[in-house]
Amino acid sequence: MKLKAKDTIHISSVQADSIRPGEQFEVSDEFGQSLIDRGLATEVGAKKAPEPENKKAPTASNKKG
Repeated sequence: MKLKAKDTIHISSVQADSIRPGEQFEVSDEFGQSLIDRGLATEVGAKKAPEPENKKAPTASNKKG
C-alpha cells in the first residue's frame, strides 16, 4: 500500500531516517491501514467514488425554452 505521511513518523522497515510530512512510502496493506486508522498517513491513489453526472432535466414539449 502506498501512503503519504501526515506527520513525522519513523518506520525502520521502510527507511533508516524519519519519514517527513508529505513524503510518500510503501508498506503492507495491514500496517498501512493501521497508520491510516491512527491518523498518521493517507493512502496515495485511493480510488474515490465516481462523481455523479449532472443531467439537465428535459424540457416539456409544450413549453418554449
